[in-house]
Amino acid sequence: MTDQARSPLHRSSFGILSATAAAALAFTACAPEEELPTDDDQAQTENQTEEQTEEQTEEQTEASPSPDAEENDDAADDETPDDDAADGVEETDDDDADAGTEGDEHVVYQAIQAALEEYPDGVITKFEDESDDDGYVELSVYDGTTEWELEVDAESFEITKTEDDGIDGDDEQKAQAVEIDIAEALQTAEQESGGQPHEGELDTEDGVVVWELEMDNDVEVYVDVATGDVVKVDN
Repeated sequence: MTDQARSPLHRSSFGILSATAAAALAFTACAPEEELPTDDDQAQTENQTEEQTEEQTEEQTEASPSPDAEENDDAADDETPDDDAADGVEETDDDDADAGTEGDEHVVYQAIQAALEEYPDGVITKFEDESDDDGYVELSVYDGTTEWELEVDAESFEITKTEDDGIDGDDEQKAQAVEIDIAEALQTAEQESGGQPHEGELDTEDGVVVWELEMDNDVEVYVDVATGDVVKVDN
């Protein structure tokens, strides 16, 4: 059958089908395709992930102290002395200081100090501790002209009696030979004897002017008034 012989209905159906197919193809062509990730997008995503991971690692590292830092802190703590140890050192120093001044608080030392405050340029030539019996210390001091006999109260250390005792030439020469402080001689005598001063006077021993110091344990110590050396000890 030729085209011309085809019926009008047949041609119309073919036309409708053709139009439908064309529309379907056009719709398919116009539909948006899903965008697939490219290689560049994947690389960028991986780089961002790595950068975030590195930043988190650095933050954790900064927040966490290193083992070396902890060891240094522990070492510093070990090297720092505790308060108790420091207090112990200070208490030891205080004890030593008290031990050094304990002898100076003896009644004889304080009576001598009171006499020399009254006669700043004087020289003690004699003393006797009468504090247990009479409540005073008896002293003699040479002021460059005469010798004064004093009584010093054993509690208040005030001079309660002053008497001009005069001085002879021999005693004056002995007084003028004194070069060291009597307190130094007393401390030397204490170390040599283990006792405390009870009485003493200027004297000579083998031609050397000395303080003859009798201690409360009956030991006598002879101390050179010019050098402070021990000349003799009598037990």
